[in-house]
Parts: sequence; C-alpha cells; structure tokens
Amino acid sequence: MERKLYFVIGTLWTVVVLAACLLSSETIAKAPRFDIPYKDKLAHFTFYFVFSIIWFKYYVKSNPNTSRIKLSIRIFTIASLMGGIVEVLQYYFTASRSAEWADELANCLGSLFGVLLCLTLFRRKK
Repeated sequence: MERKLYFVIGTLWTVVVLAACLLSSETIAKAPRFDIPYKDKLAHFTFYFVFSIIWFKYYVKSNPNTSRIKLSIRIFTIASLMGGIVEVLQYYFTASRSAEWADELANCLGSLFGVLLCLTLFRRKK
C-alpha cells in the first residue's frame, strides 16, 4: 500500500513540475511577490529535490534489494534528462517561457542533493 502511495504522489509531483515549467505564466496563479534573489532557480532546485526523494522512496519500496547507489544514479539521470527536455520544450514550444542553462543546473543540483540526502537517511538495514 505504501508503495502505491509513493507512486501516486510521485506521478502527481511530476505532473506539477511539468505543468509549472511548461504552462504559460499567465495560466499559473500569481503568488505573492517576495523579493528573494534567484527565486526561479530555487524553485527549480526544490522541484527536482522533492522529485528525487519521492521517486527514491518509491523504488526502494518496490525493489528493496536494489543497490542504493545504482538507484541514485538512475533517478539523477532521469531527473536530469527530464529537466533538459523541459528546457528544450520551453525554448521551442512556449512563448511565455524561456530556456536557461542555469535552470538545468538548478534541476541537476536539486536532484543530486535529493539523492544524496536519501542515500544518507535511507540506508539499508543489515
């Protein structure tokens, strides 16, 4: 049951990330303005940080004997590719969004920190 819950949460989070990155900025409700430097990069970092943690937990529940290192590499690769594809889609297919390499860097760093946190916190019990 817990595995299915992580799958549903992971799927919903992935849809939220894709929608937030690809929908027109007018479509997304305006949040209160906070003067936080690089808040766009912080949002990208957070999206992929949470993405990696949720999917790490799902795959650990699904395959408890899988190597945590291989799993981390797989999740980081998927998150990085997804972030890169989103940036390409923003560049070619959206009018109100722009693609930035710094966004992809924030995506990758968020995922990296997410899987490193998971490797630290969710160690296999011996």
